[in-house]
Amino acid sequence: MRCSPLAKTQDRRRGERGASIIEAAFVTPVFVLLIFGIFEMGFLLRNYTVVSSSSADAARAAAVYGNLPEADFLTLQTLEHSLNKVGLENIEVLVIYHATGPGDSVPAGCLSVPPSSSLECNRYTPADFFLNNVDAAGVPTGYWGCAVGTSRDSGWCPTSRETAISSPTGPDHVGVYIEFKHTYITGVLGTERTITADRIARLEASEN
Repeated sequence: MRCSPLAKTQDRRRGERGASIIEAAFVTPVFVLLIFGIFEMGFLLRNYTVVSSSSADAARAAAVYGNLPEADFLTLQTLEHSLNKVGLENIEVLVIYHATGPGDSVPAGCLSVPPSSSLECNRYTPADFFLNNVDAAGVPTGYWGCAVGTSRDSGWCPTSRETAISSPTGPDHVGVYIEFKHTYITGVLGTERTITADRIARLEASEN
């Protein structure tokens, strides 16, 4: 028994639909993964840009505040405004350290807990951003200004930083190092990644 032309056409269309479904089953997951990957990379790039620029802003702020007793406190306040955009709680560690020059990098001993006592550096965590310099009555809290035993900035006391032009080596260099935990949303590229930024600036010079 012969098939009519109409039956042949219907069979061919059913075959084409079946082939299209099979092709879609292969292509759709790849397309979805590509879209998720682009999304994740865009979000990662955004966080990397914010962390990198925040580190540079903090290094410039530390250079301006120089050897003021509250220099590190003010530097953290500068960082807070910019890092709030990406989640201050995602900071794993922040280090303000005495750099040997513009090409230096954070010493490994400054990343340990506690930092090496032989190095001039102060290690901070997100909780330190919420420590006030003075209380409601205007009395120093002791968290800043190199107070013995309670101060967060005594590893490299701000008041010991050299800003004088007359110094044999000139004003000190200050480094700001940040480790930031980026969490992937879709899981296509993994679960999380650590973003790091390290910037150095020279303290603003003074006459004495």
